[in-house]
Amino acid sequence: MKRNKSKKRGSFFTLLVRNYIVFTIAIGLAIVSLVTISSIRVAQILKEPKVKDVVDYASLLSTEQYGEIPIEYLMGKGSYIKVLDKDNKIVYESDPKKFRDNLTKGEVECIQNYAPYGETYVEEYYNDKGEKNTSITIYYNEEYEKKDKIYIVDKDLNLIYTNTKTKKKSFTKREFEYLTGEYPQGYDIKKYNFHDKNNNDLMLIMYVPTFREETMKKIDRITIITLIGFAIIYIILITIFIIWMNRKVKRPVNLLNKAIVNFKNGEREKYLNYDGPQEFYDICESFNDMSRQLYESEKKSEKLEEDKQKMLADISHDLKTPITVIKGYSKAVCDNLVCEEEKNQYLMTIYKKADNLDQLINTFYEYSKMEHPEYKLTLEKLDICEYTRAYLAEKYDELYISGVELEADIPEEPIYCNIDKVQLKRVFENIVSNTLKHNNEGISILFEVEILEDKVKIIIADNGCGIPKDIAKSIFEPFVVGQKSRTKQGSGLGLAISKKIIEGHEGSIKLISSRDNYKTLFEISLPIKIEK
Repeated sequence: MKRNKSKKRGSFFTLLVRNYIVFTIAIGLAIVSLVTISSIRVAQILKEPKVKDVVDYASLLSTEQYGEIPIEYLMGKGSYIKVLDKDNKIVYESDPKKFRDNLTKGEVECIQNYAPYGETYVEEYYNDKGEKNTSITIYYNEEYEKKDKIYIVDKDLNLIYTNTKTKKKSFTKREFEYLTGEYPQGYDIKKYNFHDKNNNDLMLIMYVPTFREETMKKIDRITIITLIGFAIIYIILITIFIIWMNRKVKRPVNLLNKAIVNFKNGEREKYLNYDGPQEFYDICESFNDMSRQLYESEKKSEKLEEDKQKMLADISHDLKTPITVIKGYSKAVCDNLVCEEEKNQYLMTIYKKADNLDQLINTFYEYSKMEHPEYKLTLEKLDICEYTRAYLAEKYDELYISGVELEADIPEEPIYCNIDKVQLKRVFENIVSNTLKHNNEGISILFEVEILEDKVKIIIADNGCGIPKDIAKSIFEPFVVGQKSRTKQGSGLGLAISKKIIEGHEGSIKLISSRDNYKTLFEISLPIKIEK
């Protein structure tokens, strides 16, 4: 079963890379999704206070509609506000339960004004006298304050220098904390001055939760959940990838294993039908080729065994016939059953049968010797044209006496081949002797030599009765004679030996179609020895 191999198939490596890219993209999407969800959740926890938005609610502040301001939405969960009048009394509290103690005027004065992107820098240093001082610099956005504020205090929090108009000479510990931004109870506190509808001076105090340990725990919890979620998704994707890989690899492996088991159980002509990655396809096709070759090899082995049995039967028959004659005639002579006049005739028959038997055994020996894997010809570089002319010159008288007309067409220029001159002569002798044996007198034999590319072609033909078609197909097999009758003269090994000899020369011999008036044509091809 041959399949079309021209179909383009992706390699397993390409398929693996493609699916690994898909797997990586899936992992990337999972990471992006989890990080996005986590970021949104963390952002909700760490919602950046939108204090400026509170300030933008000036219309509500001026009309004293403080309850309409969405405090926690704008400034974050846990935020609240207070509104103080010019006497520092509470006008409004969004959450009265928070900070029941009232702020002093000094504390209110030290609370930093609201300004986007404002920053406070605190630096400790020692003066020329070795005394410890603290410098507080508050940087503002120019939209809210025209200049930055600077305070310098000593170790007892006495005010040494400031660029503000404050009348304070010193600070309490709590006032200093408000001034430096170290607010109590985990809140950032800012103030914003505005007027109500009656043009009274009021002050908005905004309390925004700072980053606390509880917040950190929540973020840690979200981080852990994110990592667990990623691990679960990663395991699921890895499992899918492994299952896919297992399926892609296991399917051809199972097919191959099943085919091997079937082959072991004697199912020889069942082949794999697989269409997938090129590497696995090639493996399955290689198995099919191996299975096909093993099957053909088994068939050849079976045929060789049959041929062997047939050979033994033929050898037995060929040996039995002359031995039977020898035994019968010799016993008749020994028992004095033959008269003196016929005794010489009997003895001559015994001699001829023994001679035929000797020739037959020699032929069997030559054939079996050529079957041996270590058998080698004795090759030498010779001019095949001169060699053929020498053979025909030696054979001429015999052919002339037999009434055979010899025709030769051999080039004058030399053609060199590596040949075993003894064994190649046997090939010529086998073909010529078969021609003489199976044809009547008055036939013509043709020897023709010509160059065909890198080979020399030798044609040996005759215009005799020809070879029957049913024999022509198996003419080079052992024990095939002119007719399929074992009573015919000859061992049937001559052409089989000739084929072995020619193949030993790395050439070929075959029976070709009739040409002109020649009915039997043998074509021998031998490689030309190329000069280096």
